[in-house]
Amino acid sequence: MHGDVRAQTVAYALLLRRLDPYLDVSSLLDGFDDPAAIAHAQEVLDAADIESVCALYASDDKDPAVYFYEQFARFYDPASARGRGTLYTPPQLVSCIVRGVDWLLRERIGVTLDDALVVDPCCGVGTFLRHIELQTEHRPKMIGVELMPAACRIARCLLREAEVLEANWLSDVPIDARGRVVAIVGNPPYSGRSANPCFDKLSMLGALMGEYRDGLRERNPKWLQDDYVKFIRMAQHQIERAGRGVVAFVTNHSYLFNPTFRAMRRSLARAFDAIYVLDLGGNVKRLDKLDENVFPIQMGVAISFFVRIAGSADSEVRYASIRGTRREKLSKLASLEPRSVTWTDAAPAEPFHIFVPQDSGLREEFYGFASLFEIFGEHTMGFVTSQDSFAIAFTKQEVLSRMGVLRFGQCAGSSSPLRMEADATRKRTEPRTPETACLPDLEDCHVEDEIIEVLYRPFDRRWAWYSRQSMERPRLPFMRNLMRQNLALAIGRAGQVTGSDEWDVVFVTDRPADLNLFRRGGAKLFPRYVYKGDQRISNMRVGGDHDELFAYIYALLHSRAYRERYAELLAADYPRIPMPQDERVIPKLAELGRRLMDVHLMRGFRPHPYPPRSGEGEARPHPSPPHGGEGGCSITIGGYREPEKCLNDRSGVDTQETAEAVRAAVARTLETRAEIDEMVTQNPPWRRA
Repeated sequence: MHGDVRAQTVAYALLLRRLDPYLDVSSLLDGFDDPAAIAHAQEVLDAADIESVCALYASDDKDPAVYFYEQFARFYDPASARGRGTLYTPPQLVSCIVRGVDWLLRERIGVTLDDALVVDPCCGVGTFLRHIELQTEHRPKMIGVELMPAACRIARCLLREAEVLEANWLSDVPIDARGRVVAIVGNPPYSGRSANPCFDKLSMLGALMGEYRDGLRERNPKWLQDDYVKFIRMAQHQIERAGRGVVAFVTNHSYLFNPTFRAMRRSLARAFDAIYVLDLGGNVKRLDKLDENVFPIQMGVAISFFVRIAGSADSEVRYASIRGTRREKLSKLASLEPRSVTWTDAAPAEPFHIFVPQDSGLREEFYGFASLFEIFGEHTMGFVTSQDSFAIAFTKQEVLSRMGVLRFGQCAGSSSPLRMEADATRKRTEPRTPETACLPDLEDCHVEDEIIEVLYRPFDRRWAWYSRQSMERPRLPFMRNLMRQNLALAIGRAGQVTGSDEWDVVFVTDRPADLNLFRRGGAKLFPRYVYKGDQRISNMRVGGDHDELFAYIYALLHSRAYRERYAELLAADYPRIPMPQDERVIPKLAELGRRLMDVHLMRGFRPHPYPPRSGEGEARPHPSPPHGGEGGCSITIGGYREPEKCLNDRSGVDTQETAEAVRAAVARTLETRAEIDEMVTQNPPWRRA
């Protein structure tokens, strides 16, 4: 058997010979002495219509020698391709980036691309560097860095004027610029589950990434582990070390506005004198069918140019965007001259230093209001089971049955999903003695008390085995505050990730709620009360009538006027609460807030606390009207379309009467919101005399 790398390079060399008879592929074939294998590969290629393949790539202005490798690699080793987040860059995008680098080198640094050292830290088989060689008149010194051995060897074959290093860019590859200005270009891998973890703060990369985490208080800043973030950080380090230069990458655009990246944005603004961002959008999560991605991926992308002349504490950040279909975007990029783009000053400001333009007046107004963290003393994120199919059920009896499986092994097959979930739970449980190694807590006569009703999704209450044995993060003991008489506001941050047309990540609960109460973004719970022993204490730290203020906040956050006015700010942060100067506004809105909370808590709507037992009314599928709710009413809550989401998820579980109650709740929500909007429009709480 031949080595994996050898097999890839020989097979691709034979293809390259068909694509370009003048290309010297001897370096890929040298030493390979298996005539039978070569003959077999030649037979396969003889049967292929190579001319049609070339014509297909040419119709999209793609070099088949480069772009065919993406498909080749994905079929040859799909797991590796996915794990490395490899996506080849459309030629229109490559040409735009190269033109942008040449412009910035001339305009901002005073040299030409020919005078620079061009480095592609993730060069693959040479997309960017081959474009410079074949499609431009520039002849800079070029270095490609590639981790994958087969791609590296093919790049050496395809690139005539570039040095290609087989190395990991993230291991701090030494770059000797020899007095040249450094230009780092490319399309770093996108991989949230990075193949290059950097948890070791003592490592080179770990120490560098520490600057991107500086001052963060995120519970789980996992997105900083994405490979593209690390490639940017290493490029920043290389340019800082060189003194001058340009970085030009196309990456995930989340770093522009996501709160988790605020320390990264501050670091970039300190390191570079000028930053130009061309946002190409295409974020599938925003559910905008008119805005497509230039790559076949879900997250939106952006081209970013980072320019360092001497380093500046006052970096300028310029922003522009392109919206439309994939074809429209690529058509624009093919001829786009970055120097002619109308750039807008993003003017990043605290607390999030966002690289997208915002209304500075509204931002100052918004951050002058009280934050939820100033109003409420204690708060927590919703619970996480990490095994909903085991820990969450529609009925209490269903949860008890699953606990029986866990305790006694009562299951039809060892490979059933329920059996595997039970085994996973058992493995997380530390046995007290060898004799009770299964799950000793289940023998406690009070274990049934741990089965409680929870809020799973808007209007969707379910039963859960609420314990550390069955949940990864039950948020205990804090969540016991919501197992007693209480209410909590469930509010999300960065509402744009839900895909809704407006900020809508708010709901109310009187019991523990799931972290994924909303479609994306997570639910943080702000309880009205906390319990200290048997004493119930207000969790609100401001003056006035706390019950009234709690209801006022709920009403305000359902106001369309509020949501539209502060849409840019709510896209990245938690809401802030303006206090009206007219003291009559709070009690009036509070009354509407109480009414809306009663609707969302299904008070007076829910005929059964959970699905009926046999003989109490038959649960059956309940068809929804064409547009969802009562009279065709429909709303979004946390990105979910209601009542459709609730009715679909609970189809075959609830009675028709319960389904009608959910529809009625949606209709009343719209009615109450209309009253709230009317009052807020007439008496804006943010208005000052």
